[in-house]
Amino acid sequence: MTQGLRTWGWDENWASSLEQFDVDAESARVTLQHRDRWEIQTEHGPRTARLPTADPSGLIPVTGDWVACTPGPSETDPWSILGLLPRRSVIRRGAAGESRSAQVLAANIDRLWIVQALDTPPNLRSLERYLAVGWESGATPDIVLTKSDLAQDRDDAVQRVRGIAFGVSLWVTSVADPSSFEALRASLDAGATVALLGPSGAGKSTLVNRLADADLTRTGEVRTGDRKGRHTTTGRELFQIHNGALLLDTPGMRELKVLALDEGLDQAFPDIEELAAQCRFRDCSHVSEPGCAVLMGVREGRLAEDRLLSYRKLEAEAAYERRRVDPRARAAQVSDHKTSMKTLKYHPKHQRRD
Repeated sequence: MTQGLRTWGWDENWASSLEQFDVDAESARVTLQHRDRWEIQTEHGPRTARLPTADPSGLIPVTGDWVACTPGPSETDPWSILGLLPRRSVIRRGAAGESRSAQVLAANIDRLWIVQALDTPPNLRSLERYLAVGWESGATPDIVLTKSDLAQDRDDAVQRVRGIAFGVSLWVTSVADPSSFEALRASLDAGATVALLGPSGAGKSTLVNRLADADLTRTGEVRTGDRKGRHTTTGRELFQIHNGALLLDTPGMRELKVLALDEGLDQAFPDIEELAAQCRFRDCSHVSEPGCAVLMGVREGRLAEDRLLSYRKLEAEAAYERRRVDPRARAAQVSDHKTSMKTLKYHPKHQRRD
């Protein structure tokens, strides 16, 4: 029944997940999300779908999701989405602005391409943030540097990025050099899903079009004054290209708020984790503790101070998020704070002398 969906990533494990739904349910993959409807790829080809109720009890489908659905009464009616199949990977971020809600950007991604342009000096702190989110998602992140022909010092820029790209493949491309896309294209596997993530103007849509050898998505120019891009991609859309790979283009983001980071932070900063294992105290915060191997690494020039500050910032953001959503984490923080205050109060240096 679902043989045609194998080219969209369908496999036997997905088939087992579908069995929990109604016997008449069919599988489909979400290729584009609108406000209140979805474009899906079914065994019968592309269709439009909707939720059967305005107040769904389950998760809202996003691009990349596999869903159980049923066709409408007539050929022209939208399909009804009955539920989501369990996600294998999820790319999340904190919603932009002051909102405290989480935003799911894409689901069931095999690889995540973090795209940054070299027409300005590389933003290493931003790349570290994207890498932490990428590793946390369950997908395998890569870094793709675009517009290398516009770099002031290409070799230096690439070397700086390589210095923070631990365990991550690094690709360098330029529209002025068509051959620079060949290795990237050769790394794509049929049926595998690759999501592109990065700021506006990074060249994500251009990458999709180049790798597909077709104008699948609209591209635009960047502003000459600050090299900021204009939003040309307005939705997260999944494309199938000629070699069978699946590319998921996303709109550019002005900010990437992290949520709770567990494995993601460790994998994005393995150099710090390696040093931290040598600290005198197991709960070392790497701020001022004696015997801190991380601070020693900074003093000896083995670790850049900016990288440690980036690590601390992401760790603090993730800790705040854990406290916000987990009452036990909030209670633990309050308890630690009270203990610290009592220790300070009764420390001999703070006791009044007679």
